[in-house]
Amino acid sequence: MKVICTQENLKTGLLIIGKVLSSTNTLPILNNILMKAEHGVLKIYSTNLELAISTQVRCKTEEEGGITVVGKTLSDLINNLPNQNTTIQTNGQELGIEVGNYHTSIKTMPAEDFPLIPVVTDGQNLSIEAQELKTALDQVSFAASNNQTQPEISGVLFVINAGVLRVVATDRYRLAEKKIKLTNYSGGDLEVIVPQKTIVEISRIIGQQKGSADIIFTPTQTMFSFNNTEVVSRLADGQYPDYQQIIPNNFLISAVVEKQLLASALKTTSVFSRTTNSVNLKFLSGPQQLVLTAESSDLGKSVVDLPCKIEGGDGEVILNHHYLLDCLFGMDSTEVMLKIIDDSSPSLVVPVQKDDYLYLVMPIKI
Repeated sequence: MKVICTQENLKTGLLIIGKVLSSTNTLPILNNILMKAEHGVLKIYSTNLELAISTQVRCKTEEEGGITVVGKTLSDLINNLPNQNTTIQTNGQELGIEVGNYHTSIKTMPAEDFPLIPVVTDGQNLSIEAQELKTALDQVSFAASNNQTQPEISGVLFVINAGVLRVVATDRYRLAEKKIKLTNYSGGDLEVIVPQKTIVEISRIIGQQKGSADIIFTPTQTMFSFNNTEVVSRLADGQYPDYQQIIPNNFLISAVVEKQLLASALKTTSVFSRTTNSVNLKFLSGPQQLVLTAESSDLGKSVVDLPCKIEGGDGEVILNHHYLLDCLFGMDSTEVMLKIIDDSSPSLVVPVQKDDYLYLVMPIKI
């Protein structure tokens, strides 16, 4: 194998596939990446056996072939080389890297030792604008459970029904749902659970990239592909809970408030609720105010009065301020609506004049 590519292109490719690598892997080969020069491009692969990422780097191919090398070693090296044309060439059991007056060789292993990268072709296909997909993933993935003993809720649910994709996550204390209307989708109904780590990687890789993302779902695997990068992941086992039955149909009180004002108030009051993470929200219909209060016997007390539009009367609820801030940061609206029933029922947060997102959060009982 012998290729010539820019240091910047190689650095970008290694960054895309590098997050899967871990120095704690019990199988040493999983610390490696696979590099293949074929058909005029350099293909780079990484895997942890549950998640595999591959990408292509533009290059001049002088000799086709493949090799596997410790990913972190190669990445650390490339990151510190000058941004010039880089020659990568196999030489027996070593991989030589040359840039200007830099000459380096890294120990390698045969490409045949690298785990087989699954190929996902047959399944249900859909295409979504990449930034729309990233927004949806960012708006729900934080609500997935970190408890790996419940794999069904430690992932993100994808449901396709009636031409609409619903992306859902919950940890049983909060729930986020994002809806995307699908165009040109001819497949049937679908319900699968994608591991949260896969979702985080997909969002990271998309970054600011434009274009469309193509997705394939099979009964056991999924593949997301965009801009010469492919992410293949197993699907999580288990039956996702029937989350729609816990969303109340009617709320007694609603308040429309400016999102940025609410976020600032939550940050301020959170200073006095670091031990409980709780903030008291009081809905006052008379003065049309939302009053946020947090108090600590050791530190003091904070009260913030926010102007808002309240319908339904007065009410009060105690919520986790972290949970509220998590949803506000990803909401793409200037105003949000908070809906409550009482201090023991779930509260709802939705963007104003949009019906594609909802966030449900359970109250704190003190």
